[in-house]
Amino acid sequence: MPRTAPPPDQARLQPFRLEALTPLNHEVLRLELSQIAGPPLTYREGQFVTVRLPDGTARSYSPAAACQGDGRLELHIRTLPGGRFSTWLRSDAACPGALLDIGGPYGDCVWTPPDTAGAPLLLLATGTGIAPIRAMLARHLGGAGGHPVHLYWGGLDQPDLYLGEEFAALAIRHAHFRFTPVLAAPAEPWRGRRGYVQAAAADDLPRLDGARVIACGSSAMVDAARMLLVAACGLAPDAFHADAFVAQAAAPMSSSDASLSLEVALPQAPARRLAAPPGSTVLNTLAAAGLLQGVCGGQAACGTCRIGIDPAWRAALPPAGRKEARLLAALESGPDQRLACQICLEAPLDGLRIELP
Repeated sequence: MPRTAPPPDQARLQPFRLEALTPLNHEVLRLELSQIAGPPLTYREGQFVTVRLPDGTARSYSPAAACQGDGRLELHIRTLPGGRFSTWLRSDAACPGALLDIGGPYGDCVWTPPDTAGAPLLLLATGTGIAPIRAMLARHLGGAGGHPVHLYWGGLDQPDLYLGEEFAALAIRHAHFRFTPVLAAPAEPWRGRRGYVQAAAADDLPRLDGARVIACGSSAMVDAARMLLVAACGLAPDAFHADAFVAQAAAPMSSSDASLSLEVALPQAPARRLAAPPGSTVLNTLAAAGLLQGVCGGQAACGTCRIGIDPAWRAALPPAGRKEARLLAALESGPDQRLACQICLEAPLDGLRIELP
């Protein structure tokens, strides 16, 4: 089982220099970065790092190239209208020589071949979810001859598949690798597959007994793929590995929505009482107050939102799920520590008392 928690020497932020910024299509930019201080950041292909702008804005991205151990990173970033990071990337500040802080690596969605000899490894991606899969293939495809490897990459239209020619060429060089591009709404004539990647994969591979699946992309695709491949294709539930892209910022909260309270003990500062709407997570409430910002978007993969629970409230919390429990164990957490992203505030937790490190 790959280690989820980052090693202590890589958990802190490291300074990087932006070397080049290149458009890959109408939305996606390739960032090439080099580390300028500290021990070289290393990662397992499929893990992700957090990038912090000078104003403190942080976003998470998976490196798109195999780790060389030389402190260089390649990131593929989809720009969004009005997004903080997107606005910065389109500004004059995002020029060669600009400095960014990067932390990590985090996560455990890494290359995991099937245990069964000859069983297929199925890779699913949408959008820039192709970046970690590209890195995995660069590292592992040459040694994966014992298993057929299938990649299904989906987008709306042809420009979304900005690395299509690269993967088509890879399929020519490796007999055990097959690449299938899938478009949901092509605007121009398209002779390839249409629809969604999970449906195309299920049609081509109706029996996935003994197989492994790695899915990277939108949470909608990941959720749909998990349900379909397990229910219709016989995939073992624990053979589905995923890294979904989810929103990281807390949603705006109006005072009229807030009917619960959260008491927060702070290091070297007076305690604070925060208002929270029912159904929000502790992390979103803390992020809205500017007290804590997670890295992995609520996937229980980074551990940066670890908090202390007042012992009197420990029994009121639902037990940690398997993924949260595994990460807390890897971080050698005490019995009163939990992940803020995994605690949903409902009426029984009104007045919950926590402590920030």
